[in-house]
Amino acid sequence: MLEMEPAPITNVPPMFGAGIYAIYYVGDHELYRPIADGCDTPIYVGKAVYSGGRKGLVTFPEEDQAPLWARINEHRTSLEHASDLDAEDFRVRYLVAVDFFVSLAEQIMIRRFRPVWNTLVDGFGNHSPGGRRSTGARPPWDELHPGRPWSAPDRMPTPSKQSAVQSRSRIRRHWAEGFSSA
Repeated sequence: MLEMEPAPITNVPPMFGAGIYAIYYVGDHELYRPIADGCDTPIYVGKAVYSGGRKGLVTFPEEDQAPLWARINEHRTSLEHASDLDAEDFRVRYLVAVDFFVSLAEQIMIRRFRPVWNTLVDGFGNHSPGGRRSTGARPPWDELHPGRPWSAPDRMPTPSKQSAVQSRSRIRRHWAEGFSSA
């Protein structure tokens, strides 16, 4: 996966299967400049498995044939909604893989690269909460990069325990400690 040419997250071709992916930032946002250097360090690493895969209850209905492609597109949508980010500034590498490999590969990638949206600012990978979960606190990622409709203050009135100021500080400290590249 790390040897493939990164694709713009706005133009990922359809694919079937589960897998792992890494998202990279290439824009000029001041906070992420230390990793906007050629797709060496991912800003986020994730996985996509078939429905029920986390619980060992894998099913393969027709609408669930492309979980990796669907998950990458969910992230594209989140980036498009963020008021201070441009989805055009993101690239993605991905690998279609068998389910039992996917979780292990994700853990290894997170340990190796320590992506800031996995380790310091939680919530980028969150799905729209259903039911009573919308009464919970907004994710820190949505405090830092507001815009997703489901996390707007009128829909999730409780602010995150980690403010945008705290998130920015944690990220800057991370870069200062030398974690800007692999």
